[in-house]
Amino acid sequence: MSFISIPRAMVCAGVLVAMAGCATHTGQARPEGAAAANAATSADSLAQTRWELTSWVDALGNQRNIPHGDNGEPISLTFLADGKRYIAQGFSGCNRYSSTYKLEAGKLSISAPASTRMACTDAQRAQLEADYLRALADIRSFTLDASGAPRHLTFNVASGDVLDFTRRKDPPTP
Repeated sequence: MSFISIPRAMVCAGVLVAMAGCATHTGQARPEGAAAANAATSADSLAQTRWELTSWVDALGNQRNIPHGDNGEPISLTFLADGKRYIAQGFSGCNRYSSTYKLEAGKLSISAPASTRMACTDAQRAQLEADYLRALADIRSFTLDASGAPRHLTFNVASGDVLDFTRRKDPPTP
C-alpha cells in the first residue's frame, strides 16, 4: 500500500462512520405525507401530526365512552409548527380549541386551551369535552409507539386517566 492510499482510506472510513451515525433510529414521531418537509426542519418531533382520541380509561380502570360531534367529527388533536410557534388545536366534542405546546427534554406540555363557545346539546359530551380540555393541560407523561412513523400516542394525566390517540392523515404543510 502506498503512502497516498492510507490517508485516502482513513478519509473513506471517517465518511462511512459519519454516515452510519446519521442513520440511527430515534423512535420519535415523524410526519408523513406533504407535511414531512416542513416538520423535518423543526426540532419538534410532533410537528405536523394529527391524532384522533380512540380510547380513554379513567383512574379506576373504566373505559369512557367517546362520542363524536353532531356532525360525526371525532375528538382530535393536531400539532403544528410555524417557525418558532408551536400550536396544538383540534375538536373537543362540541367546540374547536387552540393552544400552544412545548416539547423539551422529552416532556410535553400543552397550555390551557381556548375554545369556541358552541353549546353542547348532550350533557355527557359536554362533560367529556370539559374533562378532555382539562386533561390536555395536565399531561404527566406521554409515549409513542416505537415505529418509524408512530401510529399511537398515549397521554398519562395527573388524574390517573390514560388517553390513547391514533394517528390520522397529517395536516398539509402551511
